[in-house]
Amino acid sequence: MPSAQQQEFDEPLSVTDRRQEDLESLLNELRASNGSNLNSVHGRGVVLFAEGEPVRGVYILRSGSASVSISSSDGRVVMLRVAHAGDILGLNSVLRNGSYETTVKALEPCRTDFIPRAQLIELMEQSEAGARTILKMLSRELTELTDRAKLVLLPQTVSGRLARLLLDGALDNFLTHEQMAQMICTSRETVTRLLATLSKRQLIRVTSESILILDRLALEQIR
Repeated sequence: MPSAQQQEFDEPLSVTDRRQEDLESLLNELRASNGSNLNSVHGRGVVLFAEGEPVRGVYILRSGSASVSISSSDGRVVMLRVAHAGDILGLNSVLRNGSYETTVKALEPCRTDFIPRAQLIELMEQSEAGARTILKMLSRELTELTDRAKLVLLPQTVSGRLARLLLDGALDNFLTHEQMAQMICTSRETVTRLLATLSKRQLIRVTSESILILDRLALEQIR
């Protein structure tokens, strides 16, 4: 269980898209059922939960970003996606009541709400509206994972996968070359070399804080 003090659901969510409506609905349902959350602040690099650990509950990412990854027995890591404010983490694993299927690590300082599994299941059993909201969140999570799988599997070349990653906007918060490599199933050295090539061709510009797309059409044509 996370070591944090219980707080009321009274702080605004740092969310700017349609996730906000679902999250506010879920938090309202929890408040109505006299539920409480554990609010925590995590530093960069902190693991919220690890693949294979017994499930404890779900985390709502209120601010910051986190990587969602899986690993093989030989230590190879594949980053499935980058979670942003408004995402609910560990939901599928909690509903299955097994172990966490992924590892979630803070990419930058972030703030989360933790909801224990028992409380979430009780809400689903007692509130039809709460159950619908949770299922909508699960559906969105699975859709995003499917889209990420397409990013990795459909382009025939590593260059194509990197181009899709850049166009997908997953680099709003600049990732390291190692993390980018984990997202497209290649090596850090390959990512570094390809970024240098794209920069030399003036398709992108790499700064200390981000990667700027200069020629979107040319990137779209890389297969």
